[in-house]
Amino acid sequence: MQTKKSPLIFITGTDGAGKSCISDWLFQYFMKQGLRAGLVWSRFNNFLSKPLLGLARLTHHNYYKKIDGVLFGFHDFEHLNGFRHLFVLLQAIDVNLAAFRDIRKARQSYDIIICERGPWDTIVDVITDTGFDNLSNTLLGRVFTMQVRSGSIVIFINRSKDNIFNSRPELIHDGKLEKKIDIYNRLAKTYGWFIVDNNQSLAAAKMQICKILGIDITLK
Repeated sequence: MQTKKSPLIFITGTDGAGKSCISDWLFQYFMKQGLRAGLVWSRFNNFLSKPLLGLARLTHHNYYKKIDGVLFGFHDFEHLNGFRHLFVLLQAIDVNLAAFRDIRKARQSYDIIICERGPWDTIVDVITDTGFDNLSNTLLGRVFTMQVRSGSIVIFINRSKDNIFNSRPELIHDGKLEKKIDIYNRLAKTYGWFIVDNNQSLAAAKMQICKILGIDITLK
């Protein structure tokens, strides 16, 4: 007898897009409906990748820099042939370990799970850091999300760079932000993700999500 899997709602997008606010709102809504809702945040799951990242720090391709009081991490692996291939492989393993720990097992305990960041976001980060623009179309790229494709809804929160900077001015120092936005938009079209425009009011973004999920609530 197979155990029924709880549906997954992935809220994806760049830093500053509004994922946290929307994820928490959805979580609170489902809880008020009497559902056992789970809220999962999964990022920076460097298990097997950690020694490799330590090595990259010695070569100054993986480094941290404090800018205007904010600590930023930078992974510049685009031109490290061999190294970046190994990094992609280890990240594929790591993200599946995290998905099993944080998401797959949780599906047995909750009626519905909202994931603010997850394997979809990890593959965007890896593409950005390594320059493997076609990674999502390869067999290895598909391994990143193999545990979460079934029974999942992916909602991409799209926000312009200027609006991100208005709410998160420190992100002006993220030189790869524009590239990440482009990758998210490309993957959203390729995989048919739902796209929510979060460039106007939060209420407007919530209304779009209500239509996607088929829920009718009073927006606050």
